[in-house]
Amino acid sequence: MKNKIKYWAVGSFHGGDDITDRFLNESIWFDGYGENNDLRYLETLKLINVGDILVMKSSATKGKKNSITFTKVKGIGQVISKIADHKFEMKWFKNETFPLDFDNVSYRKTIEALREDGISNYVNSLMSEIEKEDIIKVLEHKKQIILQGPPGTGKTYTAEAIAKELTEIETVSNPKELLDEFYQNFKATDPEIIKARQEREDLRERFLANFPKENLKSLTLENYCIGTGGRDNFCWWIELGLKPFGYYFPGSARSYRIYWSKSNEEYSKNGSIKDKDDEDAMKIVAGYLDKIAVGKDYKEGEKFFGPSFILKILNTYYPNEYMPINAINYIKNALDLFGIDYSDENFVELNQKLLALHQNKNQEFNADVKPHEFMIFLVDNFNLKNGEVLKDNKVITKGAFELVQFHPAYSYEDFVRGIVAEVVDKQPTFNVKNKILAEFAERATDNPKAKFVLIIDEINRANLPAVLGELIYALEYRGRPVNSLYEYEGERAIKLPNNLYIIGTMNTADRSVGHIDYAIRRRFSFIDVLPNEMHVPDFAKETFETVSNLFSKDILASDFKKEDVQIGHSYFMAKTKEELEIKVKYEVVPILKEYVKDGVLNEKALLEINKL
Repeated sequence: MKNKIKYWAVGSFHGGDDITDRFLNESIWFDGYGENNDLRYLETLKLINVGDILVMKSSATKGKKNSITFTKVKGIGQVISKIADHKFEMKWFKNETFPLDFDNVSYRKTIEALREDGISNYVNSLMSEIEKEDIIKVLEHKKQIILQGPPGTGKTYTAEAIAKELTEIETVSNPKELLDEFYQNFKATDPEIIKARQEREDLRERFLANFPKENLKSLTLENYCIGTGGRDNFCWWIELGLKPFGYYFPGSARSYRIYWSKSNEEYSKNGSIKDKDDEDAMKIVAGYLDKIAVGKDYKEGEKFFGPSFILKILNTYYPNEYMPINAINYIKNALDLFGIDYSDENFVELNQKLLALHQNKNQEFNADVKPHEFMIFLVDNFNLKNGEVLKDNKVITKGAFELVQFHPAYSYEDFVRGIVAEVVDKQPTFNVKNKILAEFAERATDNPKAKFVLIIDEINRANLPAVLGELIYALEYRGRPVNSLYEYEGERAIKLPNNLYIIGTMNTADRSVGHIDYAIRRRFSFIDVLPNEMHVPDFAKETFETVSNLFSKDILASDFKKEDVQIGHSYFMAKTKEELEIKVKYEVVPILKEYVKDGVLNEKALLEINKL
């Protein structure tokens, strides 16, 4: 029969010396003396087994008259291995004083007598916290993990507890301090920075070779209009081709005033040129482009184009004179971070205020930061899309977590991105939509200082290679874009940011589900979540042990492992004996009988099952 976990009290004072630090630091417990070489004490030490909990305590006396003996716990740990009868290798969970005092507790009294004072519940919660902290360390390193184990071990509960802890509100440093630190430590000679600058300049030169500002006045429909499927038109470059050059936000094709409509197979025009013929309309568009790009006359340009499109053009042709951020709310949110007033300014003046901040910091720290690099600092550290909550000049961030459950019919189109049928004006239309993973990744990208956790329950019940698709690569190479099967809002790229964490749960007893291949396994860390008697209340421990013994070698089929199929502790975590009886009768027994039917347990198990 499996040994039950027991609690033992051991002293921290020996020979008049406090030896607490020695035991905690060396992770060893050794006591060959006991109290006056008390043989009964030595015999007691022999009863301690691997897995048992040692509570190291000190005793003292309060008062001179009517004195009482009290106990303070100095450390709590679990026996990892038994080196000798009186020597143990320990994993100490706590090395600070236990928050409760135990009055009138003698030195010899075991920890079992202290249960009424809450020590058992405290140890259980403490061990759970330690286990959770260990899992979080792995998750933060790997970014995606799978909690695996048999039914009833609390995999989903653990995943949610971890997600809640990671996504709690946290305070980030003062934005002004972060900004100063960025400019102070910026190294323009860094090879990566030099490489990135050259790539951006090469990209811009390719654009300028096709569309020098002096030639914009003579642009043709074919060279200007997006929608034709080609990549040699002006609007495609501004909307998509130059994205790496600035934090651009694509507008609708209507914002370009004229575009090729695939559905109607003709040029579609809007605004003041709606009733013009195609060629005349293009001449008007080209004229306004010339006023913006050559004359920098944004006020005249605003009569025809929207602010975002104008800022895109100005920054493209004059990258050191305009910030590469074109969304007005993003600029305002950035100015708010640094307490810069922007009342009554127009969109270009707002852009110039942000540029002035950058130029002042360059001068203050004698730095050589480009506007694009300042922009990257902003989007990598702050949520410019929705704005940050500021309290006492500090940013308060809050992440989020969601849970999705996989099943055999789950597909890439359900999880990543797919075509959705919608009815518009009583006509069916088909549009590409981002699904939970792509949406969650976008939320995490927009809010870089917060943590986002996606829980995938029963992750192995779906066909993972088909569901993940190209995202298998993105899991390993965070921040690098990969091309999706579907084009969404003009591009195929999807990337998973570093602040997005994925926790999968997997029932190891379910052999009817899909196999996780090696390519996917390499992207995840696997953590066992196994049955744990410590979570079972005292009145249910005997029942738990009886069920646990059903998974012994003479009853369990040879091609199954106990740790994969044993019924977990959550089935026995009842508040009363009556509740335990209900759970055993209607939850535990049916599973055990199903195990016999499926050949997991042999017929010998039925005799014990019927006794439950």
